[in-house]
Amino acid sequence: MSEAAESLKNVDSEHVQLSERIVRDINIGKYGPGEWLKQIDLEQRYGVTRIAVRRVLDELVAKRLVEHIPNRGYRVYALSPTQRREVSEIRTLLETAAAPGIVERATEKDIEDLTALAEGFKEAAYNGTILEQNEANLRFHLRLLELCANKSLVELITELRQRGPAAPVTRWHTVAQLEKASNDHFLIVDAIKNRDVEAMKTVITSHINDKGPERMAGGSSVKN
Repeated sequence: MSEAAESLKNVDSEHVQLSERIVRDINIGKYGPGEWLKQIDLEQRYGVTRIAVRRVLDELVAKRLVEHIPNRGYRVYALSPTQRREVSEIRTLLETAAAPGIVERATEKDIEDLTALAEGFKEAAYNGTILEQNEANLRFHLRLLELCANKSLVELITELRQRGPAAPVTRWHTVAQLEKASNDHFLIVDAIKNRDVEAMKTVITSHINDKGPERMAGGSSVKN
């Protein structure tokens, strides 16, 4: 590979890493809906150039994760109640469509990993900060999506999860809501263990749409 090609490859790699870091920080709630993203702050936070920051922000605008306000700057996209409901409806369709493949492909090791991640979120729900709760939630769902063989479907789900963000600080107002989120994770794992696609679809639908602390037989609870 020529020196020029190698240099271009490095630039592209750094660009992807910067984009992933900003998206991750938005997704776990470090930057909340409607929060302004000052380019100088991002430049200093991530140790990159202003040009690199601007390029990534423009791409995130195209993905509707960030919005650009002329003469003012960039801010995290804030969905209206109608848009949030519509995104939830689409996510429900896509994520329930992924369920059969996930159930079919999951190995014992995958189930062990998901159980450990569900336990990690349970711990964060009681003892962690809001950021730790969001990070633990994200780790569980990313590991779950790894089991879906349809990578185009995964890309669509991931994009929609990011558009929310998937687990915004405003979603978990009470311990009961955190408990439900944790219970849902265990119920998803139970459905995979039992190879029960319909049960998994039911839990996913409830989890996305926050239907309330409904429980299914065999589910775990965050209560000791």
